[in-house]
Amino acid sequence: MAERSQTASEAGNDNGTDEIIAGNVSKFAAVPVGYYGSPKKGHLIFDACFESGNLGRVDHVSEFEYDLFIRPDTCNPRFRVWFNFTVENVKESQRVIFNIVNFSKTKSLYRDGMTPMVKSTSRPKWQRLPPKNVYYYRCPDHRKNYVMSFAFCFDREDDIYQFAYCYPYTYTRFQHYLDSLQKRNMDYFFREQLGLSVQQRQLDLLTITNPEDKTDLENSVMQKKIKIPKLSLHPIEEEEEVRDYGEEEADFRHSKRQEGRRPSEPGAHKSIEAVVARLEKQNGLSLVGGAGPEELFADAPKGMDGLDEAVVPRALYEELLRSYQQQQEEMRHLQQELERTRRQLVQQAKKLKECGTLVSEMKELRDLNRRLQDVLLLRLGSGPAIELEKVKSESLEPEPEFQKTFSEEANTSSYYPAPAPVMDKYILENGKVHLGSGIWVDEERWHQLQVTQGDSKYTKNLAVMIWGTDVLKNRSVTGVATKKKKDAIPKPPLSPHKLSIVRECLYDRIAQETVDEAEIAQRLSKVNKYICEKIMDINKSCKNEERREAKYNLQ
Repeated sequence: MAERSQTASEAGNDNGTDEIIAGNVSKFAAVPVGYYGSPKKGHLIFDACFESGNLGRVDHVSEFEYDLFIRPDTCNPRFRVWFNFTVENVKESQRVIFNIVNFSKTKSLYRDGMTPMVKSTSRPKWQRLPPKNVYYYRCPDHRKNYVMSFAFCFDREDDIYQFAYCYPYTYTRFQHYLDSLQKRNMDYFFREQLGLSVQQRQLDLLTITNPEDKTDLENSVMQKKIKIPKLSLHPIEEEEEVRDYGEEEADFRHSKRQEGRRPSEPGAHKSIEAVVARLEKQNGLSLVGGAGPEELFADAPKGMDGLDEAVVPRALYEELLRSYQQQQEEMRHLQQELERTRRQLVQQAKKLKECGTLVSEMKELRDLNRRLQDVLLLRLGSGPAIELEKVKSESLEPEPEFQKTFSEEANTSSYYPAPAPVMDKYILENGKVHLGSGIWVDEERWHQLQVTQGDSKYTKNLAVMIWGTDVLKNRSVTGVATKKKKDAIPKPPLSPHKLSIVRECLYDRIAQETVDEAEIAQRLSKVNKYICEKIMDINKSCKNEERREAKYNLQ
């Protein structure tokens, strides 16, 4: 069983693991922790030491689950996408789940239906896994890296299975393809070596073009590489330029210049006259005897014919150079202003985001204030009714003394108690269960309640256990009359401390299922709704019973 080479741990690396993955696994057997000896049948053996292979580490999670870590790209440790490995030593009908736990991409085609490829020795054609067996998600157990999990069932023990990100295309296969193209001696295809990679592999430069345009293409490439010299007034500098760049390149430039020339036109004389006049005005130049602009070029080489072949005057060249430098300076100022504006926009965006957060907090505070006012009005306006109800139902349910503070009663509509161990909160004594605040329920009914499915049914049954149907049918959750009936009489509200007990019991139940605070708050906010539905159901069943009795009496 070959060992994987790994280096020391690196703090804060981006691989999502505690150590650097230095190489591919080679015939690595993933066995349970504490197992020693040769791998048995069903202990999967992973291998990625082949061309285009990538798998750096394998963790045995359980008999049916394995965590796989892929190596990053060369010279780019933050990019981890490609994987390609083989699995052998399987058992027939063995089902496994592979989790590739250190993907670096937030968006992947695996979310849109793409699935990994698989083949085996007896079935060498690549096939895709069913989309229903592939999942791509962000996992909190692996430093919130993206994880791709897929389930697979091995059906043949003697096969070697290979899994890949998509269809592999190796470097060797690509070189064979280029060799076959080069052997055809096609006129429009030209191959040359551009250099070597980090791993000393050949980098090819391919040119595909019309054979007639091949020379023009090379010339244009050469022209882009040539550094344009400064303009000169003396033919000696032109000769030095030829010596610097070589005779062939100088001939190439001169040939291009000859092809680009056009016959002189009268408009050219006028434009040059205007330029010379402006130069005279700015720099104090004067033309002796009213000489025309042609005399400025008298020192030009005699081999040139036509005004277009004359060398540019130094004064004009310097003016154009100053203009170019001014434009560069303006462009630099514009870029700095653009960068300053961009930073201001980023700061404004951050401020807008903070303002949005403050607005949402203000809305929450307004809602809490409104609830507080409703509860305060309820307490101030329903005191006598509550006392009357206590007198009527004293024999049915004993009311505990009022020990809650005003803040606890005001928070009855959105109560989120702190989690506590269930065994410490509920005390068993003489076949009764103490829920808190002097409320006792039957132990057998309490155990039956714990196996109830659904928050709605759990809340309704718990409300019946605490208040009883006779009390619930004459009460309401808020104590406010319904708006559906004009002559509706408001009923006394339910006891706030008992409502808090219901929420505490439901919170303990939900806390065992999830730790998401948003989900817990959302489920607890439906307690009043469930109790209202139960009260409506009780009243409806009472009315139906009264109708049946009336019908029976008539008969």
